[in-house]
Amino acid sequence: MIKQILYKWFGLSDEPCETCELLRELLAKSDAERRDLVTRLLDKDKSEPLVSSLEAPQAIKPQFIPWHVRQQMLEQEDRKQAQLLRDKAKEIADLEKELGVTDGTRAI
Repeated sequence: MIKQILYKWFGLSDEPCETCELLRELLAKSDAERRDLVTRLLDKDKSEPLVSSLEAPQAIKPQFIPWHVRQQMLEQEDRKQAQLLRDKAKEIADLEKELGVTDGTRAI
């Protein structure tokens, strides 16, 4: 009590401890961040422009595909794969003729 009276009469102040100063700094930082977030939320509609992408919008694909349409798509894919297999087999046969390979044996 005497300490408090002397400090008051002579205008002295207590030296704050490091922990108290650290807590004050953290509280001030937290308050500043909170104020910043509140202002951003309140001014959200006013200040932020919409970001437009340069990509072209993609068409919306239907979630349900009728069976006859799906069947046609599958048949078309199968035809393409069969054509690729025929082309590959023809290339292999031509290469075998060129190298002189028949039935897995080489002509020496």
